[in-house]
Amino acid sequence: MTNEQRSDASLARQILSGDEKAFDALYKRHKQRIHQYIFKRIGDWHYAEELTNDTFLKAKEHLQTLREPEKVLSWMFGIANQLIAGWHRKNQKKKRLVLKFCDDVQVTAANMNWIMEEHTLYEERYEKLCEAIGQLPKLERRMLHLQFANKSYEEIAEICTISVGVVRNRLSRAKKKLKAWAAAWKAANAEGLDLDFSEFHKGTDR
Repeated sequence: MTNEQRSDASLARQILSGDEKAFDALYKRHKQRIHQYIFKRIGDWHYAEELTNDTFLKAKEHLQTLREPEKVLSWMFGIANQLIAGWHRKNQKKKRLVLKFCDDVQVTAANMNWIMEEHTLYEERYEKLCEAIGQLPKLERRMLHLQFANKSYEEIAEICTISVGVVRNRLSRAKKKLKAWAAAWKAANAEGLDLDFSEFHKGTDR
């Protein structure tokens, strides 16, 4: 057993005894490692943060089921894998929608994995579109995330406490912004340049 494993085992036992400081110490020790692991597998920094926090919360909730406290890190990687798998299942539609913002390529379930894994350009566009979405106004960003989660216009309106008409208008405007930026980014990328979403829309009504 390594010194790190001994320390992990000690922290796990302290957490089970109700020591919150021990949980904070475990979190600080392994947060970056768990986050990097998740980020490499989903390609989205923001959601990797969320899944990292969910991993630790789930670990804390079920720590009493851990039979070998010295293996708490590998056990948490297992929890992270479950959350990653769930994230990918929920985000298949999101990937299709975001790729359609880029150009007119017809994406199907059959070729999605091939496109995402074999074409670096598409992966880069996907990551850039996620970054661009993160720079939209808070309401538009929230509505897009809800739509990616298969929520209807009516459900989005209820959650955001606004009218269906506002939902339709704001979502339409957000998608037009993203499509215009994606076309400009594609042209800039072909020349070896990078075009940030905020720079593209600088001075416009966002």
